[in-house]
Amino acid sequence: MSVEARNHFLISAITAAFLLLIAGLFYNQILRYGYYSRLARNNSIRVIPIDGPRGDIYDRSGLPIVTNRLSFDVALVYQEINDRRKLARLLSKALGMTGEEILKALEKARKRPYSPVTIAEDINKDAAIELEEASFDVTGLTIETRSKREYPYKHYGCHLAGYLSEVTEGELETLKDLGYRSGDLIGRSGLEKFYESYLKGVDGGTQVEVDSRGRQTRILGVKEPENGPPLQLTIDMPLQITCDKLLGDHKGAIIVMDPASGGILALASHPTFDPNIFVKHGTSVRRKELLNDRKGRPMSNKAISGIYPPGSVFKIVTASAALDLGKISYGTKFFCGGTYRLGKFSFDCWKEGGHGSQNVVEGLMNSCNVFFYNTGRALGVDNLEAYAKLFGYGRPAGVDLPDEVSGIVPGREWKLSRKKAGWYEGETLHYAIGQSYLLVTPMQVLVMAAVIANNGSLVRPHIVKRIGAIQTRMPQLRSIGLKSSTIQNVRGGLFAVVNAQAGTGKRAKAEGVAVAGKTGTAQNPQGATHAWFCGYAPYGDPKICVVVFLEHGGKGGLEPASMARGVFEEAKAMGYFK
Repeated sequence: MSVEARNHFLISAITAAFLLLIAGLFYNQILRYGYYSRLARNNSIRVIPIDGPRGDIYDRSGLPIVTNRLSFDVALVYQEINDRRKLARLLSKALGMTGEEILKALEKARKRPYSPVTIAEDINKDAAIELEEASFDVTGLTIETRSKREYPYKHYGCHLAGYLSEVTEGELETLKDLGYRSGDLIGRSGLEKFYESYLKGVDGGTQVEVDSRGRQTRILGVKEPENGPPLQLTIDMPLQITCDKLLGDHKGAIIVMDPASGGILALASHPTFDPNIFVKHGTSVRRKELLNDRKGRPMSNKAISGIYPPGSVFKIVTASAALDLGKISYGTKFFCGGTYRLGKFSFDCWKEGGHGSQNVVEGLMNSCNVFFYNTGRALGVDNLEAYAKLFGYGRPAGVDLPDEVSGIVPGREWKLSRKKAGWYEGETLHYAIGQSYLLVTPMQVLVMAAVIANNGSLVRPHIVKRIGAIQTRMPQLRSIGLKSSTIQNVRGGLFAVVNAQAGTGKRAKAEGVAVAGKTGTAQNPQGATHAWFCGYAPYGDPKICVVVFLEHGGKGGLEPASMARGVFEEAKAMGYFK
């Protein structure tokens, strides 16, 4: 190639390169001006979120059960960090963070470089002041204030309050349209879950302009947050604490209710947990232990989610059905010699040698199995099933808590569908004393007891009586159609259970108040018997209903009856029986 040709080629190449450069500049500076202008503006504008605090929760007299307090969190904006060593020294000095912890914090912030990413929660006030002052010289560091959920009573009433945990990335896909963002907490159980849509506040934020070092230069706008409305409950917190203390280390539940209104005054389920453990973000050894405990199941609300054979407390239903349908009367007597024969099978009474001749009041007072074997056989399985459902079994009681279960009310169709077999008459005898396939919750047993206390009316239990300034709708009593004579005979039997010298529930007798009730000792294929007591007081004008349930608790006439007495005596001291 000649020199002239080579020069011509070089000039052409240089000209082409300049033309491409000019075209690129034209494209970026003119055609893409709007895009890059917006990008520059966005990089100089930061939105600082302001939490909308969740609504507080109060007991019936205004005692705070769940509240919020001010928390100081440390956050990093990764893109604005220009001196990592200086930042590391500051975090180490103020928070005691190790080098490894600081590296993890930086890596966490790097994943969302333009947004504040929390790296330390709920630091003390002095450390917050120190870091806030240092943030003027250390770019990328911010101190955020937010409301932190607090449960001042800790494990007392924990299954009522429930707990919160962080929204997962998977949940965020569906929840972001409802105002949730990464790092938000959401109700997982109890009232926190059931009333989540009410309790959750509406977040606000401050839009600020920052300079190249991340320092705030001016406020562009503010959206004020909105608090969630408070809840006022029917719960009496001092009575709640009494119930929790009575349960102690036992596994089980105690529920106290006003039978006329259905307002729950106390609801204790054990084992318990401290909801404060779940408020902090991230992982926790204790949190994992609680969630993975399959033996004690502390996270399960046994009052509404545990199903168990009711044992002899179900004799209330059997007696009511037989009296109401005319299968027995007050004068009907069956002889108990300690066993009942059906074909080649024998069914034992709990008392060796038997109770002798028994009418319905005596049968309830002594919890005589043989009396109820006879009564159940006279009724038949279809009537037992129908009256069990009439008293509220086989469906949730309707309390305003999540995860309430229905239990099982068996019958011919149920067994054919589930067990692929017909119903045997011997199963009817077990059914009549609260065994067989029958499974119930403590809440359902409480509702059953309230039917007798309310002279034959069913009530729906509830816990929240006011949301903000709005009174919730009070449930109405609904008669289940029992005859007056039926109610009076059953009531007489329940009074004798507690007040007669031979009554199985005499340990429930309380000083200065007439108590009626029924004990239950339920056979359990997994081990020791479950123990029950349900009842109400005062006998003539019921103000409270109580159920006590102990897993593997032995006999219902022992500890459950004694615990019920403790509840009745505390209620009397608090003025419930005036």
